[in-house]
Amino acid sequence: MKLDLESVKKLAKSIEEHNLSEISIEVNGTKLTMKKEELRQEVVTSNIKYVEQPTLTNKEIEIEEIESSEEIVVEGKEIVSPMVGTYYSAPSPDSEDFVKIGDKVEVGDTVCIVEAMKMMNEVKSSVAGTVVALRAENGKVVKKGDILFLVK
Repeated sequence: MKLDLESVKKLAKSIEEHNLSEISIEVNGTKLTMKKEELRQEVVTSNIKYVEQPTLTNKEIEIEEIESSEEIVVEGKEIVSPMVGTYYSAPSPDSEDFVKIGDKVEVGDTVCIVEAMKMMNEVKSSVAGTVVALRAENGKVVKKGDILFLVK
């Protein structure tokens, strides 16, 4: 087998067809690894529904809050915790958070700190884009692989 553009396209197609997450091949000393990156979807439920009730006087609309089960889907690429430890959103209690929802991040940007065994470990972004969701709570323990942020 020869590693040319057509072969690489066939390998990429194989990943889709066989539902693989990663494929590696070595030909004549050249190694090629392809990984499938999937968007993660999270469902956030809201218990608010608005009902309009017209009044006869000033034609105003009264909004009443009642129970509902509307779903909001948040999609994005994940930034996960590389280890078990305590999550910190800022370098110190007096400082601003490294990132907030709506901030743009680049690969390699520091997004938070995870403290493990008295060591402060900066967590770097593995993806570029806009932060669309924060999933960790400041000062709380996170496990390895826990989702910290979603970036779109």
